[in-house]
Amino acid sequence: MGDNVNKLISVPQLITLLIINRIVISMTFGSSSIGGYNIWDCIISSVVVFFASFILVLPILSLCNNENGLDIVDLNEQILGKFGKVFSVIYSFYFILVCAHALSTFKIFITSVIDPPISFLVLATSIIVFACYASSKGIESIARTSSIILFFISFLLVFIGFSLFKLSDFTNFRPFFYDGYNSFKNGSIFMISRMSCIPAMGMLISMSKGNIKKGILVWNIITCLLMVSCIFFVTGVLGDLSLVKLFPIYTSTSVAKISKFENLDFLYIGLWTSAVFLKISMFLNLSSECLRKSFGKKNNKIIIFLLGMALIFVNMFSKMSNIFKGIFDTNIFLILTVSTSFVIPCILLICKKRGKNEKIKL
Repeated sequence: MGDNVNKLISVPQLITLLIINRIVISMTFGSSSIGGYNIWDCIISSVVVFFASFILVLPILSLCNNENGLDIVDLNEQILGKFGKVFSVIYSFYFILVCAHALSTFKIFITSVIDPPISFLVLATSIIVFACYASSKGIESIARTSSIILFFISFLLVFIGFSLFKLSDFTNFRPFFYDGYNSFKNGSIFMISRMSCIPAMGMLISMSKGNIKKGILVWNIITCLLMVSCIFFVTGVLGDLSLVKLFPIYTSTSVAKISKFENLDFLYIGLWTSAVFLKISMFLNLSSECLRKSFGKKNNKIIIFLLGMALIFVNMFSKMSNIFKGIFDTNIFLILTVSTSFVIPCILLICKKRGKNEKIKL
């Protein structure tokens, strides 16, 4: 236990990893994500989720922000013994499911919106192979790469945002809850269900050096502003047209232009591809670490390879829509996310407290 007692990344690098993870969700958010409703009310959802995030992250922060370098997998086995392996496997499954979901969403975009010169299977396999290589190099290598890529992503976001602001029509902004509360409710559920950053913190906090609490605050503010900005620009540029677009942010960038630069959709595609690659790399690494620690393996490269093969298999057979639609259902993701971010850590905290009380009595 305590493999991560030597801190591997800094808190700014941790924030970078978490922001890129959230960018993948923000860039694909649209009416289809919340059941076909207008996304304007989801600005209120973003604010609600901002405060809910602090509540959800508290148990993991209380458990993992320690000086012993213990992550959620170490604590599972330290507190619950062999039964803790069950929780560790659940975390590993959740992390690899996040990878599969990111890849499947990317597949829908590539195959339904643009016409790539190569098959998506070749493209996805290439992404997975490179992600496996990056994952095998360790979380510190992924974090360093993320810092470089986030710099360019930030530049592109400002570039695109400036263009979209000039195209925004303020008559598209209706009063909040003009059409009822379904958009707000579904938006809140969707955002919480895709908050895979918090379970990831169960592994990453123990690897990070610096002020974790300040880092979480900065991460939460930036991700909230990112989501609010995406909703603002989509509504301002597309209005009701966003209701019929599968990827409205892509549609917005496809009509944007700055000076001689037109059709900024190529920036969106590059941004999203980079973010998907880094997200898969990070969660592959975390999933393999969960399994490596639980089953006492010294080297996780074989585990990463097997998980990568599983992702390729999922991509090949993702036309089995009934199975994959069920796995990626928002309600199922909500249960898994809340369980891994809040419920399981709360169970560990309760058991840890009871264990201390018993020792005091003895």
